[in-house]
Amino acid sequence: MEFPIFQFPYLGTGMVIALDAVLHVIISHGLAIGAVLFIVISEYLGLKRASRDWEDFSRDFLKFTIIITTGIGAVTGVGIWFIPSALSPRGIGSMLRVFFWPWFIEWMVFTCEVIFILAYYFTWGKWQGEKKRRHVFLGVAYLSFAFISATLITGILGFMLTSDGWPWDRGFWSAFLNPSYTPQLFLRISAGLSIGALFSSAFLLFTRRDSAFRQEALGFFAKAAIISFSATILFTWWYFTVIPSAFKTHAIFAVLTSRLSQEPQIFWYANAGGVLLLFVTAMVSFGGSWRGPAVLAKVLIIPALLAAMTFVTEFERIREFIRGPYLMPGYMYANQVLISETPLLKKVGMLKNDLWFSHAPGNQEAAVQGAYLFARNCSTCHTIGGINDIAERVKGRTEDGIFVLLGHTSDMVPFMPPFSGTEDERRTLAGFLYELSKGTVKLHDPSRLVPLTGDENHG
Repeated sequence: MEFPIFQFPYLGTGMVIALDAVLHVIISHGLAIGAVLFIVISEYLGLKRASRDWEDFSRDFLKFTIIITTGIGAVTGVGIWFIPSALSPRGIGSMLRVFFWPWFIEWMVFTCEVIFILAYYFTWGKWQGEKKRRHVFLGVAYLSFAFISATLITGILGFMLTSDGWPWDRGFWSAFLNPSYTPQLFLRISAGLSIGALFSSAFLLFTRRDSAFRQEALGFFAKAAIISFSATILFTWWYFTVIPSAFKTHAIFAVLTSRLSQEPQIFWYANAGGVLLLFVTAMVSFGGSWRGPAVLAKVLIIPALLAAMTFVTEFERIREFIRGPYLMPGYMYANQVLISETPLLKKVGMLKNDLWFSHAPGNQEAAVQGAYLFARNCSTCHTIGGINDIAERVKGRTEDGIFVLLGHTSDMVPFMPPFSGTEDERRTLAGFLYELSKGTVKLHDPSRLVPLTGDENHG
């Protein structure tokens, strides 16, 4: 089945997916797993120690957490399905054929998560006395479903980078239990606990004035943060040991610009500084738990939270970027062209038998053909007039120069897919990009359904 291609204006396809995914990962890992775990533990401590402070803190923190998770978290979670389905339909369709049942089960698990977290919140204060212990178990039940959800999704996410034997045997278990499955699962859980400990400390520092309770709770969260930070570093190292060496070289390029990547020490200094900030914040918080008011911890906690969320963004960026030029290594390129169909496209071309292009108005014009070829080959990463603008990339080059570049994309830049199409189509795309760089052809609405007319301003 052929799908239409949407191009998101200015931001581009990859950036739109990334923004939604990163925000969702921070909330789903840091709050839905990490923070809720500490809420359940806090409630248990309140029950065990007959402490009203622990009870009130956990109740108030749950209210904050549930607003974020069921509001922004749920919306961005649905967005992870909706946005890639619109912008990368062949990729989503292919993964659904491999992971139909895990995805179906995950939807059921997610539904159970929502039911249990709402039940956990709305029964708070009503289940007292003998029922209080059951209420703690209600929180544990929610966490169980949250961890099951993480185990299911991790199989799919790991497959996108280390599909390993699946391209050859096409077996479900070789896809799901791919080489990066286990380290990535542990890494995601430890990272979630790290962010959860930081969120717990921040909520405590900015909402509680009772110094005795604040010191006691701050010490607990600081110890949890130190342990989870250490585990995250260990599992990050484990994770990158199973990544194919050909992909690892892309990691620094994924984070830095082309110019800054010539000075890779910036990457390591920035990451080392972020890690140091996290540990210093945790150690100061731990010290503040028994030495007195944790004023310095209050100053450090927001930068530490920002650093932790930056690490999540960096990890997701690297995970998405380094598998280039593939969307699914060994099976599909990032531009949704199957590796197996590339020889056929080189022989018969993209335009000749394309359903959507055949119905496009003015499809005999070179600009229309060039716009379509750009959409199919380049629009996953490049935009027209936005971030990673293709016109700026080819500006100053001749048409022949662009034609040559299009024939060696994957040779010059290893994370770029090769051009798919005939030599004539490569020439057509080169001419379109050349006119685009000169400003003699502009697309008036890049987000529309492709094929594009692309002929608003000729001459």
